[in-house]
Amino acid sequence: MSSLADVFRVLNRMRDERIVARYAVGGATAVLFYAEPTRTYDLDVFVAVDAVGNDALAPLSGIYEWARVQGFGLQAEHLLIEGVPVQFLPAYNALVEAALSTARVHDYGGVRVRVVDPEHLVALALQAGGARRRERAWQLLEAGVVDRERLRRILMTHAITAEIPDDA
Repeated sequence: MSSLADVFRVLNRMRDERIVARYAVGGATAVLFYAEPTRTYDLDVFVAVDAVGNDALAPLSGIYEWARVQGFGLQAEHLLIEGVPVQFLPAYNALVEAALSTARVHDYGGVRVRVVDPEHLVALALQAGGARRRERAWQLLEAGVVDRERLRRILMTHAITAEIPDDA
């Protein structure tokens, strides 16, 4: 039976084979590294891809081609890696670039995996908006894993307006 560790091995292989320059797990799956797990359908992975070998208008084309050759299925916008729907999201703005640059390395079942840090997870959730994402942001704040001063600097740098209490 496949596990998230198997998916993380594939992500590391993609990085090692230079299919992606960098990756970091984001979204609800990233939250489980810092707070109580939340229900999610898929695994979100932010990626930086090199321009070489990728179509500038379709930055994920190299990922999809590699996955096809590896025999991974496709379900809507998700690649099915070890049975897990994985959505790859290109670094689409400065906040995502910063999240990729500052991702933390965690151990998951003996596999090293890069995960967006909690401050950037909160900032990304607030930037994207929506009730579910705001709930995820508050979950991280309430778990006490967010450096609130660092979060405030990130929000200011990326012009994200949000009131962050001193303690949730």
